[in-house]
Amino acid sequence: MNYKKLLISSIVVMAAMTSQVYAKELQAQVQKSTANSTKQTVSAPAKSATQIYPEIARLIEYNQCEEADTKIRENLNLKPNDINLLALRTVSMAKQHKLDPAQKELDKLLKQYPKNPTLHYAQGLVYLQRTTSSDVAYIKNTRQLINASLREFVEAVNLNTNYYEAYNAMGVATLKLGNTNDAVDLFNTALKINPSFATAYDNIGIVEMMNGNLDSAENYFLKAMKYNSHNPTAWYHMAQVETRRGNYSKALTWVNHSVHVNPNSSPALTLQGELYLKQGNQAAAINSFKKAQIVKPENSRPYLNLATIYENRADEEFAMEQLKTAIAINPGYTEGRLKIANMALHIKKYDQALDYYSKLIGDADYNDEAIIGLANTYYEMAKERGSNEGITTNKEVYLAYDYVNKAIEQCPDDLKLHLAKLKLARLVHQAPLAKDSLNYIIQAAGNNLMDSVIKGEAYLAMGREKDAVYTFENAINFSNSVDDDLYLAEILVHNKQFRTARQALQKALMKDPDNVIAKNGIQYINLCEIKSNEFFDIAQRQYQEKNYASAIEYCNRAIDFYHNSSQIAKLKAMSYEKELNYRGAVKYYQQYLAMNPNASDKAEVMKKIEKYKVKAQ
Repeated sequence: MNYKKLLISSIVVMAAMTSQVYAKELQAQVQKSTANSTKQTVSAPAKSATQIYPEIARLIEYNQCEEADTKIRENLNLKPNDINLLALRTVSMAKQHKLDPAQKELDKLLKQYPKNPTLHYAQGLVYLQRTTSSDVAYIKNTRQLINASLREFVEAVNLNTNYYEAYNAMGVATLKLGNTNDAVDLFNTALKINPSFATAYDNIGIVEMMNGNLDSAENYFLKAMKYNSHNPTAWYHMAQVETRRGNYSKALTWVNHSVHVNPNSSPALTLQGELYLKQGNQAAAINSFKKAQIVKPENSRPYLNLATIYENRADEEFAMEQLKTAIAINPGYTEGRLKIANMALHIKKYDQALDYYSKLIGDADYNDEAIIGLANTYYEMAKERGSNEGITTNKEVYLAYDYVNKAIEQCPDDLKLHLAKLKLARLVHQAPLAKDSLNYIIQAAGNNLMDSVIKGEAYLAMGREKDAVYTFENAINFSNSVDDDLYLAEILVHNKQFRTARQALQKALMKDPDNVIAKNGIQYINLCEIKSNEFFDIAQRQYQEKNYASAIEYCNRAIDFYHNSSQIAKLKAMSYEKELNYRGAVKYYQQYLAMNPNASDKAEVMKKIEKYKVKAQ
């Protein structure tokens, strides 16, 4: 059937009609339908059929379904076989997403009354509502469902040319297919039939908002409110308008009104949470997102918002659980897999990190990032365990090395890939190749923030602590915005370069004194320093008691919290020295001097380094 042709002819017909003519024809239609219903012997309801049907239909259309259902039950008690009431009940069920019961009823009624327009309208609504179902079978067939709904709405208006609700629903389905102009024509057709139809004004407002015409959208939403003063949908859309304008306080007022009237709207609750976040009210935001999840568990956005909150609070475990749920809802959300992998790496859940990175190998968008992630994971595992033995099979390490070489062939100028190659080369004991990668990075790195960070990380991977610290400190000079400062601080914190990270955060606060992220970052560094000092005190006591292995363990814990302490490095070197582990002693004495190049005992320490280098051979 040609929907466009039907649409144009319908508009021409409707334009000639007045609301008075419509009222008379609607009354005639209702009387005809009533006459065809099974006759009853009981007395009629207090209101006539011509009054009660439109009243119930209006209640349903404006989402006052509970009240509508009560009236339907009362009238069905008097007229159990009234097809108009039964049809309206299926519409109400469809509007409330009671889709399976509605479909069961429609299967029975449409066989008996194939020419009832309300039944076809209800069937169209069921198909349309299926497109937002969490059932994968329906999600895969979204377009077919929309087309099926259009056929039903067309049938409804063929049977009743005044069916403005069906024209409006046809417009919604058409809009879902991306046909904006046709959708607006259909909404306007509904308004020509019924100029006080609030839902159609609201839908045109949505189109205007989609097109960026916020003032026009506001006018349509205000009209929707005029004709339906109890209109949570229009209030929600006004909140969206004010959000796009950046008027978050006004937006929150609108969405609070909407949620108060309709507390079961997942989109409104989600927007409410996002606006609370804009105002810094994290607790209220979490509450809104959790309510949105309960109302509609298949809506992935609240999970993503909660994941962001938890990640920013360093609650990676909670963040990962939210992301896993979002992926279960939307298996195509590959970015979520990358986020889980990155967080798993950060909290040292290496097996999980390797699993999620591996799933992204070959992905058109995330292949290179997955390769870099694999390299970083293997490298961190090796650092933690002292060597690459036991972290995985040699086959897997070399496979990752092959991946990174192939990626470099495609993107030879990507310094991140060269950094990943350097780390993997260190793991497979290819010192010359690692050195080549370092030299390439040093020579290719430009005078900018990103390249300086990569160069600093390369120095760290090669154990050149002094050069790394100098490079990171120099990177601050290339930070030109608050976002740059925060990005640099995040990288530095990840690499335990807290002293330099503090400088970057302080620089951010000079530009934006109220920046919450920068303040929280400094608080986090302060907390890490406190915890580091606590473990360092224990390490010193263990050293004094000649428990050198235990002293090394507590030094490691202290370093995990605060890397840039020369005294921790020295105590760890002294402990290795006592255990006759000369390689370890050399490494941490060198680190001590890198962090404290003007140390009063520098000459003595350098003699030890040279002495133990010989013994370590």
